[in-house]
Amino acid sequence: MEDELTRRKSDRGKSRKAAAHDTDGRAADAPAVESSTVERRSHPRVPVSWPVRLWVDGTAVAGRTVDVSEQGLCIVVSARTTPIEVGASYRLDVIMGPKHEVSVNVQVRYLADSVVGLRTKQRLKLV
Repeated sequence: MEDELTRRKSDRGKSRKAAAHDTDGRAADAPAVESSTVERRSHPRVPVSWPVRLWVDGTAVAGRTVDVSEQGLCIVVSARTTPIEVGASYRLDVIMGPKHEVSVNVQVRYLADSVVGLRTKQRLKLV
């Protein structure tokens, strides 16, 4: 009899656990957890790899875009020979093709190692 009671209790606990969870393993009454990252960009970024020149104090720093939007770019520079400062404004040449080069004024918003996050003063016409 004791074995039968023990078995019933263990089976009862298992069925409660199974009933209390959805198919994805969450508790049935628990709310779905969303990503904690908040998107602050006004325009969606598109992954693109275009050559760029960032003009810092008259010196061109070569790099490539990682992604772009209408008013922002993320670039990776090949070498930081001159100091780039967060908050400073520079000229950026974006080479989108053999006959398509655009120069824009940008402000540095993010800087980490060779990655530079830029915001453009005017909207980029992405072609």
